[in-house]
Amino acid sequence: MCGIFYKSNFYTKTDEDKFIKACNLLNHRGPDDSGFLFTKDHSFGHKRLAIRDVINAKQPMSIINDHLIYNGEIYNQKELEERLEQPLEFNSDTLLLLKLLMKFKDGILNDINGIFAFVYTHNEEVYIVRDMFGVKPLYYTFYDKDIIVSSEIKSILAYTDKRIVNKEGLCELLGMGPSHSQAKTVFKDIYELKPGHFLKFCKGKKIEDHIYYHLQAMENKLTYEETKTKVRELLDKAIERQMISDVDLSTFLSGGLDSSIISTIVALNKDSLDTYSISYENSEFKENAFERSRDSDYTHLVSDAIGSNQYDIMIDNKSLVEGLKKAVLIRDVPGMTDIDSSMYFLAKNISQKHKVGLSGECADEIFGGYPWFYEKTKKLTTFPWIRNLDYKESLLNDKYRKILNLKSYVMNEFDMAIKETPVLKTDSKTTIKQRQLSYINMKYFMTNLLDRKDRLTMAASLEVRVPFCDKDLVEFLYNVPFKYKYRSKVEKKLLRDAYKGTVINEVIDRKKSPYPKSNSKEYHEEVVYLLKKVLEDKNSILFEIFDINKIRDIMNSDEELEVPWYGQLMRKTAFLAYLYQIDYWFKTYKIKLEIE
Repeated sequence: MCGIFYKSNFYTKTDEDKFIKACNLLNHRGPDDSGFLFTKDHSFGHKRLAIRDVINAKQPMSIINDHLIYNGEIYNQKELEERLEQPLEFNSDTLLLLKLLMKFKDGILNDINGIFAFVYTHNEEVYIVRDMFGVKPLYYTFYDKDIIVSSEIKSILAYTDKRIVNKEGLCELLGMGPSHSQAKTVFKDIYELKPGHFLKFCKGKKIEDHIYYHLQAMENKLTYEETKTKVRELLDKAIERQMISDVDLSTFLSGGLDSSIISTIVALNKDSLDTYSISYENSEFKENAFERSRDSDYTHLVSDAIGSNQYDIMIDNKSLVEGLKKAVLIRDVPGMTDIDSSMYFLAKNISQKHKVGLSGECADEIFGGYPWFYEKTKKLTTFPWIRNLDYKESLLNDKYRKILNLKSYVMNEFDMAIKETPVLKTDSKTTIKQRQLSYINMKYFMTNLLDRKDRLTMAASLEVRVPFCDKDLVEFLYNVPFKYKYRSKVEKKLLRDAYKGTVINEVIDRKKSPYPKSNSKEYHEEVVYLLKKVLEDKNSILFEIFDINKIRDIMNSDEELEVPWYGQLMRKTAFLAYLYQIDYWFKTYKIKLEIE
């Protein structure tokens, strides 16, 4: 995995020193090597984390007038090599991709099974491409009439020095946040390339946004037993091909179903395996509707069963609090607070020994594991992880409540997502609703989790792969009837049955439990203390936007938020930490607020 930075030189000459400094902000994504190339029309920067063909596959990679900077992994390399009809000079997926692009241009994109973000240029043509489901990040902006592209927003900000948040950005931050709408960021005029899209930019022509991949609705004619067999076949294959690496790899292991399946299959195909889990200092376990059991009760059961070397990483409260600032600097925007802090801490520990890890993200989105998939509601009316819009608006002051209209903004985005959901004319109302749930989860909730995983792990120079996000598996599961996924009133029953007899029964029967968060009283008190210090400064952005008396009431109350701020886990402490991050972000990034 790597970090990439690009600028076209069609209209404005690149300041090479400034370009290099901006690119160097991505050093964490690729500490093993750097590469720069400046031509008449293009400027390329690359930071490399060497995983495959450590010696030869340096970037930018060039063949005469064709140039490539690439971040990612291609998992179906052997099949794609056959399309070239000639052997590669050395075993590199970067070289393979460059030659495929030279031969087929964008016609090859839909055939790639992998995770990727890249910029490819052929003379005065520029192709800017992101993988099907958004595992790898890619952002862009326009600089006069030229385009700037980066793996992370921080490099764009450094080169352009534009740090503006407008009305739309605030709606993203406070309405959709910590997720975001497709193609948007919180920064004015900085965009995220949509998954499954590519941009084509040519000198003297307008930029073109193309869709090269989209999910398709198809009829599933397989029986439950046949579907179960197919799931096992596809997921096993995805895990095994994502184990390809020239350096040693590890797995994340929470003791839940998803990570246990991955760890078990990796262990069956590997002589020795290191597995890692996270826990929190002085965190009392509190059972609730989402968290039913403690991870630590299961991680060692799995580890003992598969023979892995299990590492229990405990994050102390001091590191958890300090990580709130670090996470903002990593993500360039406030995020999922302590969940982000702990992910970075875990990744830092893993990266001391490994460069690659496999993780269980995306299983809940494609197998329907969240409660909102199977809770009985007559109609899908909003993003189910953003259920408190009236409450969110009530915390704003009168001025911003009127200016932003958060509820209308979020509902417009939701309506657009529902309308673009792929369905069949023969689908029943129930099937259409389940397709809509699957689609919006993949396009919004899943992409947020993938973004978090990439940013917090790559900040520690750790490449994390997500087998449940395999192209073949996702396409198949999108068309599997929900009655197969949720069976006998058990969530993800299809996945459980597919691995019964392979994964230990304790995990097969374990009720879903999400990524762990801190319930430490000491951590909560520290967050409240920090926020109180912030509110001593009347110039804080929080005074500009919020009804501070209501924020203080929340801080001083012993009551929990009735509905999480976001998702399942962002309750009171996380919300207060989010406010702390917003203040820190505005001050540190020197954000200019532009409300029209």
